[in-house]
Amino acid sequence: MTYEQKPQYLTSVLVEERDGSVTVTLGLGDPIPGEAENFGYAVDYYGQDGNGGKRFGVRFGSEATTHVFDWSSSTQANVGRLSHIEDGLVIFYPDAGVGLDAIGKISAFSHLNGQDVQTDFPVTLLR
Repeated sequence: MTYEQKPQYLTSVLVEERDGSVTVTLGLGDPIPGEAENFGYAVDYYGQDGNGGKRFGVRFGSEATTHVFDWSSSTQANVGRLSHIEDGLVIFYPDAGVGLDAIGKISAFSHLNGQDVQTDFPVTLLR
């Protein structure tokens, strides 16, 4: 693992949609034990009927990559700017939007080496 970020447990997740962009702020806490070849965090959400929605994510390996996956069209765009803050990460996704008027389920997860570590982590959505 050559990237300086180390896997940590999620402590909070905030998603903000405004002016044609989405910002995801991840609060991070204690280290996740184990050797990390790759790891990451993502927010998944769906419409009230269980369809549509997107995944906003970040993955760390030999480098950090950010992405937006659209469940309706099964397309992914590798966009976003990653910033480190004292106890977490901020990912800014330009030219992005939530895309649904009504959200059914929204939650976050973390993964280490392709295995989920935390699932159904609560998310605060501000629009």
